Amino acid sequence: MPIKFIYILLLIFASMSVAVADVFLKKASTFTDLATFLKSPWMIGAISLYIFQIFIFIYLFFTGMKLIDVGIMQVILYALIVLASGILFFHETLTLIKIIGIILGIISIALISL
Repeated sequence: MPIKFIYILLLIFASMSVAVADVFLKKASTFTDLATFLKSPWMIGAISLYIFQIFIFIYLFFTGMKLIDVGIMQVILYALIVLASGILFFHETLTLIKIIGIILGIISIALISL
């Protein structure tokens, strides 16, 4: 089954949801006790985004997308989004190896989409 444009958009939204949820968890980790962490708006936002992502994946699999296509594209998109978030929001650095990985990830998305 060829991958339709709408499926790719949904996969991007799902990947963004997981990546943003992980960023929310990192933000929530600044709380010093577990009870505050679990009740924080960051944690509630993260859980909501994880649930949203699950429903998107259910739909994608229900429509017949292959696990290998969804899995590989989701991991690559997630990595790109988390990498950008780390740089923009947490001032993390980008090494040459990571840049090469980004380029290879983009190439692999293009190849998988054929």
